Amino acid sequence: MAIEQQGRPVANLSANERAMFRKLVGELQQRRKESSVQAVPAHTVLGLHLAKGPPALQAALSHLIERDEQGPAFGEIAPDFSLKQLGTDERISLSGFRGKRPVGLIFGSYT
Repeated sequence: MAIEQQGRPVANLSANERAMFRKLVGELQQRRKESSVQAVPAHTVLGLHLAKGPPALQAALSHLIERDEQGPAFGEIAPDFSLKQLGTDERISLSGFRGKRPVGLIFGSYT
């Protein structure tokens, strides 16, 4: 969870607020490492800090919590989708790999 990539609200933090944000993210990462059963949601660790602190820090924490809650929950099956295989008309679906082997999805621009 790179701090520089958490979005615009982090860029608006002062040096002291950024230090506090880093400390809180470190606490979240530590709690997640220590958890053996399931991932610890960001709101569990960071939610307590939303009611206090400077508005810019509250906005950065809210943004981080919102990002953490996007997508499937820990242990939940990802929604199925299909994509056209490059160079053919064949389509490949995510569900076709279920139970076979791990699948890594990489999204980004290569231009």
